Order: sequence, then structure tokens, then C-alpha cells
Amino acid sequence: MKMDAQDNSKPAPIKQAGDMACGYIPFDWSALDDKSTWLEPCEESYYYAQKWKREGRRSLLDLGCGLGRHSVFFARCGFRVTAVDISDYALSYLKKLSKEAGTDIACRKADMGSLPFADNAFDCIFAMHSAGHADTEGMKRIISEIRRVLKPEGSIFLTLCSKQTWTFAESGLPKYDENTVIKNEGVEQGVPHFFADSKDIQELFADFELIKVRHIDDCYDENSRRDGRWRNQKHYFIEAVLHKSVCAPDYSDIIGRDADCRVDRPLGSAHPRFADLVYPVNYGYVVDVMGGDGAEQDVYILGEDEPLESFQGKVIAVYHRLNDNEDKWIVAKEGRTFTEKEILESIAFQERFFDGELYM
Repeated sequence: MKMDAQDNSKPAPIKQAGDMACGYIPFDWSALDDKSTWLEPCEESYYYAQKWKREGRRSLLDLGCGLGRHSVFFARCGFRVTAVDISDYALSYLKKLSKEAGTDIACRKADMGSLPFADNAFDCIFAMHSAGHADTEGMKRIISEIRRVLKPEGSIFLTLCSKQTWTFAESGLPKYDENTVIKNEGVEQGVPHFFADSKDIQELFADFELIKVRHIDDCYDENSRRDGRWRNQKHYFIEAVLHKSVCAPDYSDIIGRDADCRVDRPLGSAHPRFADLVYPVNYGYVVDVMGGDGAEQDVYILGEDEPLESFQGKVIAVYHRLNDNEDKWIVAKEGRTFTEKEILESIAFQERFFDGELYM
């Protein structure tokens, strides 16, 4: 429903896009005739690429990646990049862009308030003008998810709209809550925007160490050049580090258990979606055991030289995927042993596309 700009009454609740936890309605990227602005990495990305590389950080989450300008940039800088967005159009565009750039980027469709990743998955998170597309409760969930998927001592760069911005302070647009304005026209019609002040930032980042907070006014840009009007368009540019303790996953109740397996991708078969990915081992699932993705638990079966339909064995290891929401069990005949190197080499044909850790 389009609302009049002068109507200051509280709007209807934010539409749930597929029951998204934060009520985030995708930005309509297809409506942009000129996408050049959204394909050029911002100047902050150059700074953090160098800083995070010096600090030894490797795995990076581009949160709300849009068309993928920063995903491709960080991948070219040597980071292992995972990109998240709720827009099918944006992710499709990024996949094409990544292929043209020769980069390897894991693209995931997800709501920022419910990320499909393991705990402690990323060394750093980059969120330029993206994380604040939520109402107040949604923003709290987004920060909670950032806290969950960021590794101990992990770093984040994030921007939030300032309450001093004209849109929040003077526009007369209706407010959904004390922090949230919902735009009512253009490509961002219906999209919530969270606005913050210093108190809000301190509360949101109470579990982080704030390293740097800048209050930036983009008062003159290409829009100003078009209509000749300077703008009060302020954002907080926030850098923070997360200090938290963490315990390694406990697989003691899994390793050593019996596994009744069915093989749906036998040795020598091709991946159902990627014909050039051929399975050098038998790959299947454990009957009646559910995995983290809501389907039956996936397994790699090692030590068998012929294509199989079924297999009875023991779980000898677990490959814990970080930038995904499921683990992979490694199964072999009772009594067969493999070194960590042998296991990793056997599953690298597929796991090279993910970040993960092997537990034996």
C-alpha cells in the first residue's frame, strides 16, 4: 500500500517476504537502468581488504551483497568469500559477474536475521549499506546472527543510517517504530530502514569492542549533481571486533557409530547440477538420520572401489562445514583407517567449494 508522505500515522506491519525474520523486502535491482554505481567497490573495501589481510583473516561474509561488487573485489584480493542476499535477481547477477571475473564465491539466499551457517564461521564480515534494512527487532536479530557466525576475535565493518539524516528527521515519512522508516516510493518502496544514534550503536554492539565509529555525511553525490540539491545523508561507519569464548563441536556421540547408508551419487557419477563434477567416491545419506539442512544426513564412503547402492559401515570422521548449515559424515568399513590427509584429499573434489574443519 502506498502511503502519503505527510501521513505520520503508524504504517501497517512490515510485509513478511516468505516469513523472513526481519521483514526484509528485497531491493528491486531489476528496476535500475544504470547499475554502474552498484558495481564499483566502495573506498572502505580497499582499506579493509588490506587491513584484514595483514591481520591474517581469510574467510569473509559479504552480508547483503547486492549485485556483488564487494564479493568479487574481496575474492580478487584472496579472501574466501561467501555472499548472502535475499534477492534472487541479485544473486543471479553476482554468479554471472563472478564467472566473468574468474572468482569462486559461495552464494546463498538467506534473510540476514536467520543465516544458514555454522557458529563461528567467518573471520570477518562486510556489510556496506545493507544490514540496516530491518525494523528495530529485526536489527537486533541481525546483530545476534552476526555475533553467532563471527569467529572469536572476528572483525566486522558495517554501516547504519543516522537519525540525523533528512529522511528520518525531517521528511515526514511514517515511522514503523522508534528507529524505523519505511520508504513509500521508488525502487525501495516498502523496504524498512533502521536509523541509529550513538546510544543505539552502543546497545547493539554491547558484546563487541568498538574499534572505530565515524559519522559520515554524503551530502553531495551523483543525485545532487542531477537535481542541484545538497543532501543531509548521514551514516555511521562502524568497525568492531567480537571477543567471545568458544568450544569446539563435540562429535563423540557420532564418530564410531554404525551407519546404514544409501548411495544416490555412486562413484563415477556426475553431480545432478554440475556435469563436470564427477564423484571419485560413493556419496549418499544415512537412513532415517536428519542433517542440519533438514534432509537425511549426507555421507562420504571411503575405501570402496566400485559404485554402490547401499553400504553398512562406521563413522570415522565428521567434516564440519562452516559457511553452510550441514556437516558431512565420513564412513568406512569397520577396521579401516585413514589419515586426516587421506580423508581431506578424498573429499576435496566437493569440499573445496566450502570452508570447513575435519574432526576425527
